[in-house]
Order: sequence, then C-alpha cells, then structure tokens
Amino acid sequence: MNSLLTYVSNLDRRVFTIDNLPEEVIAVVFAYVSRSPKGFRENLAKLLEEGQLQGVRAVSGDAGAERAQKIAGDFHERWVIGYGHSSVAEHAVVHVGIEGISRLASAELELGSRFNSFTEYSQRYQRPRRGAVYFPPELQRDPEALNLYKGLQDRAFDVYEALYEGLVGEFARRVPRRDGESERSHRIRVEKAAFEDARYALTLATLTNLGLTGNGRALRDAIVHLLSGPYAECRDLAVELAQEVAGRLPTLLRHISPSDYLRGLARTWAVGTHGQDSGGARSGPEVEWLSLPDYRESLVALVTGLWLAHGGYDFEEARRRAEGMDSEDLEDMIRLSWEKLTVHDHPHGAFKTVVYRILLRVSEANWHQLLRHNRGADFTYGVPGGAGGWVIPPRVEEAGLAGLLTDFLAYSDEVREKIRGLCPEAVPYCVTNAHRREVVMTVNLWELYHLINLRTSPEAQWDIRRAFEMIDRELRDRHPALIGGARRRSGVEAGPGVGR
Repeated sequence: MNSLLTYVSNLDRRVFTIDNLPEEVIAVVFAYVSRSPKGFRENLAKLLEEGQLQGVRAVSGDAGAERAQKIAGDFHERWVIGYGHSSVAEHAVVHVGIEGISRLASAELELGSRFNSFTEYSQRYQRPRRGAVYFPPELQRDPEALNLYKGLQDRAFDVYEALYEGLVGEFARRVPRRDGESERSHRIRVEKAAFEDARYALTLATLTNLGLTGNGRALRDAIVHLLSGPYAECRDLAVELAQEVAGRLPTLLRHISPSDYLRGLARTWAVGTHGQDSGGARSGPEVEWLSLPDYRESLVALVTGLWLAHGGYDFEEARRRAEGMDSEDLEDMIRLSWEKLTVHDHPHGAFKTVVYRILLRVSEANWHQLLRHNRGADFTYGVPGGAGGWVIPPRVEEAGLAGLLTDFLAYSDEVREKIRGLCPEAVPYCVTNAHRREVVMTVNLWELYHLINLRTSPEAQWDIRRAFEMIDRELRDRHPALIGGARRRSGVEAGPGVGR
C-alpha cells in the first residue's frame, strides 16, 4: 500500500488529495468507485497490482508523458463505456490558456457552459495595443469592406486614446491624493478610472486573453456551442481548443462535432438581418420585468422550503402552516433567514425557489461584466448592438468628451450598415462596447443575492452597478422582505416595515 503514496496524500484519513495520475485515469477510477464497494485507494491499489496502470504516472517534458497518456486513454476506453453517462468526464479537469481572440469570441466561449471558470484580460485595468483586433477572413473577398473595417478599427483606437488622455488629465485635476497615497498609486488609480471609461470606444474585434479551467463535460459542451455557432472565428477556436484539450483528455473529446440541431434551429429562425437604427445615446442600462412572481405566494414558498429543511415538517404540513400565516408574520420569518448573513455568506438554498425573468438593455461593456461571476443566471441574448442606442459614461460627459465619443459612435453605425451590405459576417465586430444589446435573464432569488451583493458594492463597475441598483430598488419596493439582506457589501439594510 505504501506505493499508493505516489498517488494519494495519505493512507489513513477520510480526506485525501490525488496526484501524479492523468486526468482521464482519475475520472475513470472515481467512476469505478460507483460500481465497487471498495474505496478509491483500495480500487487504485488493485488496478496497480493487476498492472492495468503500469507506467501511467503523469509526467511531463519527456517521452514518458506521451506513453502515460496513451495508457490513460486505453484505460479510459476500457472502462468508461460501461458507465453509460457523461458524469465520468466531470472528474477530468484541464487548465487552458487562450490568447489573441476577439471580445466577441470570448463572450461566446463563456456562454458555452456555466460550469467552466474564466479569468480574462480586463480592459478596466489595462491599455490594449493598437492594431490588436480580429479581422474576419470573409473580409478578404471584398476590398471595399476590408478598407471600411480597417478604417473603423483604426478610428476606434484613435478615439480610445483621445478619451484616455483627456480623462487622465481631468481625473488628475479633480481626484485628490488620499492621505498617505504615493504619487505612483494616485496615478494608477487615475489611469484605472480612465481605462474603465475610454474602453467604451473599443469594438468587439479587440483582442483579449483568458484563462479557462473546465472539466471534460463542460469543455465538450462549450466546444459544441462554438462549432455550431455563426462565427467563423468561434468555429476555428473550437477546433484549436479541442485539439489542445485532446492532448490531456483524448478519449473524452474523441468524437466531438457540431450540433445539427443547433445549426438547423438557427437557420429555421433566421428571419431578418438584424439591422437597427442606433437611436442615439441612452443614459444607461434599462431594466424591464417580464415575470415578477406574486409577493405573498413567494413568501409562502420560501417559508415552506425553510420549514421543510429545518422545521421537521413534511412538505404538505409546511405549506399548510405557511399558507395559514398572515403576510407580516411571513415577512418576520423570512427576515430571520437573512438578517445574520455576512458579506461572504450565501442565503439558504430555499431562496432558489423564487424565480424572476428580467429584460436588460445594456451596453456590451455591461454585458461582459454580467457574464463574469455568474453562478446561476440563465441568459437568452440578442445580437450585438441589437437593442439600439449606446451608453455614454457619465464621467466622459463631465469631462466634456461626450461629443468625441458620440460622433465616433454615429460614424461606426454608418460604417456598420455599409459593411452589412458587403460582408455581413464582419458586422458584429463593428459593434463597440458602448452599443447595447438585449438580454433576458432568468434568475432565482439566491443568485440575485449574489449578484446584487457583488454588483452594487462601491468597487463595482458603474454601468453594471446601475443595472443592479435598479433591480434592487424595484424588489425593495415590490418584494421587500425577500430582498432585504442582499446588499451586504454596501451596508444597505431593508427599509422600514420589513419584519418587526
């Protein structure tokens, strides 16, 4: 058994970590436990004794790595078919670096599966490089479209730099140094604020880098999503992603292909060109409630769930008791469930029983923020720029730079429509971070506690903070006891009359 210490961190405790095994082997040995009364370590020891994993130790940088991976793949092939489902793949995890893809493609990748984890190059903290933009290959067939596109991307960066320099100068004058703050720290703080607002001039063609961590099943879903989509860049990215991940999970990704269903669905429902007048500047995000559940019914549902979990009642008894209470008493009960939440706590799982549908018209900058740190919201989203209009950052207006940005955005709309008639595949890459798209968010109360807590904090980006302040404000008016504990970072408590 001591040889097992090569692969597990201990031999005598209930919890242990696993090392030096390829991901596919770990996935299958975990699955093997579901068909065996023995523990993981016992099964692993048996497989080693039988020679099934001889030479499989995960190594890198030498010829043994390739051989170990082949043994792992063969082992996986022998065992995985017998389990009959994809959950085995969830135990195999890969870390992937992705560089030089457009912001459009990075969003599509993130939408491919909610179970992947991402960290992306932030335009809020870094200055992009001139010329670092994606050129759709279809542009090569039309020189006029190519020239228009290149001119738009060049001008976008010209405006970005002018906004950045203007905002840095304005903020340096208006934002005083804090007590004890060095000149360098003050400069960094000023530059960050300028980055945050100047980026509204950048297009979705701007290149980005990201790190991805995902299990085999989630990665497969994301790759199929990209392969089945409308963008050549995303399809090419899917092929590269599958090739690289297959080096670690060869069997799990062996027969991956586009979804005929998804591609057919897109053709069936394609009824227009999605052309849209800009509609000019908007003050910020718009929020429209598509489904706001009845307040009392939601109170009853949540109290029923909490009693079912902790009250010792079966469901029917819990619901009968909740339905027999007046609304004020229900509010008092619910306040007890959130009043001691700290900044880092999450509410009880029963909060997931209350579900909302919200139509958001938000800038692309806002949309990219919304995709991050999402733990449970589902999105049905329109095409880039499909909501009409654009968002001008308030600090750009205060600095007297709004004309510079709006003139460029109007120009970008004109160019976009010209390119639509010449090379429609390039149109989405002409949309800027300021342009708005429509997103339908289906979200439960548990997830809203997470999003409102995160996105209404003082550190949150102003655009997405506005959107979630609007959501929070509406719920405090309509569902006060339900949402009362959400804004923990900003210290906002429930209003008067919520609980007693």
